[in-house]
Amino acid sequence: MKRFLVLDSLRGLCAVALIVHHSHIERSITELTFFRNASQFVGFFFALSGFLIYRRYIGNLSTPRQLGEFVVKRTCRVMPLHIAVLLFFIGFECLKLVLERYGLSLNYPAFSGDRAPGEILPNLLLIQAWWPTFNALSFNYPSWFISVEFYLWMTFALILFSLPGLARKLFSLLCVLAFVALYKDFSLIPRNVLWGASCFFAGAITYRLYVRLHDWMPGVVIASVLEVGTLGAIYWVMTEGEQPLTIELGMLFCLAVLIFAFEAGVISQLLRLRSFPALGKLWLSIYLTHAAVIFMLATALTIAAKFSGFSMLVDRPGETSGTMVRYLSTGTALNDNLLMLLVVVAVVVVSMLTRRYIETPWIRFGRHWHHGTLFRRRKDDQRQGV
Repeated sequence: MKRFLVLDSLRGLCAVALIVHHSHIERSITELTFFRNASQFVGFFFALSGFLIYRRYIGNLSTPRQLGEFVVKRTCRVMPLHIAVLLFFIGFECLKLVLERYGLSLNYPAFSGDRAPGEILPNLLLIQAWWPTFNALSFNYPSWFISVEFYLWMTFALILFSLPGLARKLFSLLCVLAFVALYKDFSLIPRNVLWGASCFFAGAITYRLYVRLHDWMPGVVIASVLEVGTLGAIYWVMTEGEQPLTIELGMLFCLAVLIFAFEAGVISQLLRLRSFPALGKLWLSIYLTHAAVIFMLATALTIAAKFSGFSMLVDRPGETSGTMVRYLSTGTALNDNLLMLLVVVAVVVVSMLTRRYIETPWIRFGRHWHHGTLFRRRKDDQRQGV
């Protein structure tokens, strides 16, 4: 099955943009309007996921065995890394408890606020984004996306398995209803869930449109104009559009998925260069680990400030009234941007490790578990010295 290298590359670049968005470095590019709104790129993740999941499983979820295989593969795809990062944050809270006994306090008390003990189980079960009484941004706050995504996968699979004849119509209906609920600001369902559902099922519809247009392959000139125009429109909405941007960007992200799936323009050729698809493979690790890396850096600077008296942390009013945002600051724009580069490099290096030692083994495990080839694979790996 064809791999969409350009879409992979775009997903990797969106993940890097989210590193910048969450870094909050005072005089760096993090404060540009584009990066201040870069959290919207999660909508691209949803749309591309719907596109790829629909392509992979439409017509291939008709038996209990296939449904079980889907659940195992999807669980192995995200759960191990999610749990590993969650355990990191829980372990750090335990360390804070020990330090507090010796009189060393780091920002907030251990297991308080968004890291209260009551938030552990919802995070473990990936339900933190689905119920209003849970804190969707608790512990590893980017994992709210995985919370929504995982159960959208399960909803997709159950509909396709139990109602195969109506599945396409139901996916379209869910997409429309979710967009309407977003527009009407329907409050009974968390907004992030509605956003994820609208973009995910819109991505599934986008694949159907891609299949219909597949024989119409645009030339390089037309494809390049469409690619530049789509990226330009996304940039304009993110920098000039009125909040909230979710509906407009959801549509534009689906358009971007459709256009770049053809891989026909100049930008697509650039994104096929080796480094970009390699970054795309790391997207999930980048997304799930970047908050932990930023958190560790901020904590290290906090500890250094307590012993040296020189602080590189500055609290500034947030966009929401009454909130404060903690910024990293070196005092100069040059050094702040160099620090931003260091953060990106650190996240990518950590992501390479988690991809190799957590993601890849569990993806392989899920692939072979349901087929009964797990132990055979292990023997083959041992013979080859893997």
